[in-house]
Amino acid sequence: MCLRQSFIPVYASEEGGELNNNSIVIGGSTMYLSPDEAWPTCDTCSSPLVPFVQMNVSSENTPDAFRARFLSVPSAGGNLATMVQLFVCRDYDCFEGAVMQEECSWILRLATVPLVPPPSNAPHLAEGRTKIENGGGFLPPQLVETWTAGKDETLHWELDVGVRDYSDEFYNLHEPERGLKLLGHSERGKYHYEGDCAAGDCAAKQRELIQLGDQNCWDADEALGIMGLLGNVWIQQCETHLDQLTLGMSGTW
Repeated sequence: MCLRQSFIPVYASEEGGELNNNSIVIGGSTMYLSPDEAWPTCDTCSSPLVPFVQMNVSSENTPDAFRARFLSVPSAGGNLATMVQLFVCRDYDCFEGAVMQEECSWILRLATVPLVPPPSNAPHLAEGRTKIENGGGFLPPQLVETWTAGKDETLHWELDVGVRDYSDEFYNLHEPERGLKLLGHSERGKYHYEGDCAAGDCAAKQRELIQLGDQNCWDADEALGIMGLLGNVWIQQCETHLDQLTLGMSGTW
């Protein structure tokens, strides 16, 4: 059986949505982009996307086990940081409609960008920011300062039906945690959808990096709760092409 260490969030005490030396920001209005990069838009409805997850892989507050999953990560304290970024459409109906369809209402990427974001009033970003502020608005910010070691997790029982060779006591001890976490194993429902590696004809396995959880893990006024995700959602990585990230989703649907 495959046991994997998980990491549980320790939330920052200060308010605001800036990463600085924190590990991850959920929601907020700060977009960490390259200096001349345009505001990302939804491929389904062309609306500007909002920041949902921005993970500072370069931060010393990000666990070494997570940072080791990537190559050539800039050191902490520099001007650049490697980030796992998920931008989503603020329209939940649009987000829901794109699940398992050809269109897409999010951008998931691994990018090395300045840790100091472009000015909020930068001309090439002003239109996108204004549309969001006059529409549904940005998602509430929540900062994770660092992470604490969780338990060693086994596969969720939905993936282990018919092949279990361990006791209920063992499973209860190593059952995957719900909600936001790093690494470990994802919680699964009866059905699940996983994106494919974009690096050609790749049949490599995917490994969970960041579990976001589902709407039942969050209060209604938190970013993850407002998105009303369709069951559990996680960000996963190709085990061969480490720069290729995809979304996985699972629920009862």
